[in-house]
Amino acid sequence: MMSRQPFITEDLRPDLAVQPDSGHPTLTGHATTAQLADAARALLSDEERQQVERGSRDKHREFMQTVPQPNPNVQGTTLDGETVLLDLSSGRYYTLNRVGTAIWERCTGNQSLQDIHATLCGRFEASSERIADDLLALVTHLGHEGLLTLERR
Repeated sequence: MMSRQPFITEDLRPDLAVQPDSGHPTLTGHATTAQLADAARALLSDEERQQVERGSRDKHREFMQTVPQPNPNVQGTTLDGETVLLDLSSGRYYTLNRVGTAIWERCTGNQSLQDIHATLCGRFEASSERIADDLLALVTHLGHEGLLTLERR
């Protein structure tokens, strides 16, 4: 049986920082998604925070039901755990690391993002929220680049 691996190692996370402001949390170095979200929430009133959380939950739940599938104009090749994608319509190349490859391989038009998330949670050692954040970030980016389409089912 294959052992679980870290989902994204810290060195692959972006170097994010929030500048200090009077009375607000200060984040430096490798701020996590959760730390950034906490810092943003600290700026909101209680009512605003509740509205954001309700809306986020509803949108997240709805988005996780979508089914990603590759654009027919995209060709991909995987070698040594990394995938190179070629968008035939634009001629642009994209490279995915092993985590991106694991996600791309499941974006076949047969599984919802929720199904893909469950599979990734069993394969990688990270919190469910972290995996969901990174899954949604990559799928959204690939969608904006025109490499994936998302269908509601």
